[in-house]
Amino acid sequence: MKKGGDTVMKKIVLGLVFGILACGQTLADIAYVDDAKIDQILLSSGSGTDNYGGCMVKLKSAGPKFQTPRALLPSCPTNNFLTFSCSGVYATKADARLLLQNAQMAFALDKKVQIKVDDSKKHNGYCFSDYLVVFKD
Repeated sequence: MKKGGDTVMKKIVLGLVFGILACGQTLADIAYVDDAKIDQILLSSGSGTDNYGGCMVKLKSAGPKFQTPRALLPSCPTNNFLTFSCSGVYATKADARLLLQNAQMAFALDKKVQIKVDDSKKHNGYCFSDYLVVFKD
C-alpha cells in the first residue's frame, strides 16, 4: 500500500513542479524597459506583408536602469526596435497611433520613457508594446 501512495505523491509533486514552471514561462513574456529614450521611429506600409506592424520605435539608453529588450526577453531582436502594431493586429489602430504619437513627442522633446515589451506577440520577429510612459524630467 505504501508503494501506491508514493506513486501518487510523486505525480502530485511533478504536477506542482510543471505548474510552477509553466507559470514562470508565462510571466517571462512581458517586461518593462526603464531609463530609455526613443532613438528612431520607423513607419512602414505595404500590401501583402505585415511590414513590422506599420510602426516601430528604437530605444536607446537614458540612464543606469536601462536594459535592452533583448536583455530582458532573449527572443526579441538585438537592434532595440519594438512595434506598436499600427496595422491593427495586436492593438486597435487608434490605440497604436496614440502610442506612436506619444513616442514621437518623447523623441522630439528628448524625454525619458518606460515601455512594455511583449515577446508573445511579434511582427516580422519584432516584439510588441502596448504601454508607454513619457516622463517630464
